[in-house]
Order: sequence, then structure tokens, then C-alpha cells
Amino acid sequence: MIIFIPVVFMCIDDTCNFMQSQTIYKTEQVCRVAIDVQKMHLANMAKDAGKPTILEGTCIKVEMRSNT
Repeated sequence: MIIFIPVVFMCIDDTCNFMQSQTIYKTEQVCRVAIDVQKMHLANMAKDAGKPTILEGTCIKVEMRSNT
């Protein structure tokens, strides 16, 4: 089984944060939509702190193997 985990990296000035979703997705397309939504949300939240200097996201592909 293959799953996709959304990951976002954001910097405001010299402070950077790495965020990984607790939600997993079965398709990369749905994962990318989730990243776009999260990036918009973070950009709106960051308006008070200043414009993000870096705001990137990607979907990490993980292949789950059966032990049987």
C-alpha cells in the first residue's frame, strides 16, 4: 500500500518551522490539495508576524510493505 504524507516548511525572517500532517492520503493529488490549503492558511496566519520568506510544501510517498 502506498500513502502520501503532506509536509510544509515555512520561514518568517530567521525563524523556520517544519510541519508534518497527522493525516495521510492514498493519492498524491489529494495530498497536494491538502498542502495548498495548509499553505494558504499559514500565509494568512503569518500576516500579523510578517510575510513568510519561505513557504514550501511537498508530499512524501511511503510504500507500506506487508510482513506476510
